[in-house]
Amino acid sequence: MQRGRSVSAAARVGRSAREIVARIVVASGIIVVAAVTVAHGQSSAPRTVHKGVYTEEQAIRGQGIYNERCLSCHGETLAGMDQATPLAGPQFGSVWNGVPLEALVTRIGTMPPEAPGSMTRAESVDVLAYILWYNGLPFGDAPLSLAQDSLTKIVFETTPPGKP
Repeated sequence: MQRGRSVSAAARVGRSAREIVARIVVASGIIVVAAVTVAHGQSSAPRTVHKGVYTEEQAIRGQGIYNERCLSCHGETLAGMDQATPLAGPQFGSVWNGVPLEALVTRIGTMPPEAPGSMTRAESVDVLAYILWYNGLPFGDAPLSLAQDSLTKIVFETTPPGKP
């Protein structure tokens, strides 16, 4: 009998040790998943237009395209005329605040109304760079990307992060 109890005690100790190891493995897994989730969340947080997401060269090209194709409807001050909506100022900001730049590029691509889709994607992105500049947003070191996935990660915001 003594021996049976000894085996039983050893089995309990072995089972306890396995349970402890299993709990450690599960807890470690939870910690790793949480850390990856936090790190991924930080790295995939949307950039904003206040970080300088376009170059001066893009804005200059965009101004030329705007003057050719957009000026007659949206005006010199981008305030909009008749049925054309403003592309600058508080009304523009309230409509597009929190929206990814991809949505703006898509909208620009539907213009002008008499020839939707006549601008190339590169021209639409350049016009957007001009609109960002006109709205007082800073230049950056790298050009605004033509890639849809990149523009989806950049958000138009009227107020810089950290300011009320």
